[in-house]
Amino acid sequence: MDKSHAIARLAGPALCAIGIGMLINGVVYHQMAGQFLASYPFIYFSGILALVTGLAILNAHHAWTRDWRNAITALGWLLTCIGTFRIMAPQFVVFVAGSFLLNKRFFAAAGIVFVPFGGFITFKGYLA
Repeated sequence: MDKSHAIARLAGPALCAIGIGMLINGVVYHQMAGQFLASYPFIYFSGILALVTGLAILNAHHAWTRDWRNAITALGWLLTCIGTFRIMAPQFVVFVAGSFLLNKRFFAAAGIVFVPFGGFITFKGYLA
């Protein structure tokens, strides 16, 4: 099994679970997000986790190809950028995320994106 499949087997089910949680428990996710944004240490710590996870993906898999593996590399870059942003500007994270939380349908929309993306990556990860 190559690195693309190994990462897809980890990230895909996690993204699916997060997306399903957002769809099923949108109100709870909204409350958790409000509590999360009230604490700079949580924002900072989640930034460290996202940065390290993104860098781990990029160190293991930094390949731009013409197939599904681009999604893995893009996920690594996305996590790296999000983590860096959260570490460098936690106060701006509160501002940006707070504007998303004004929309009550945000978590439903995010869940609708996460479930198929996670399902696609899971399918590709376990296909081989």
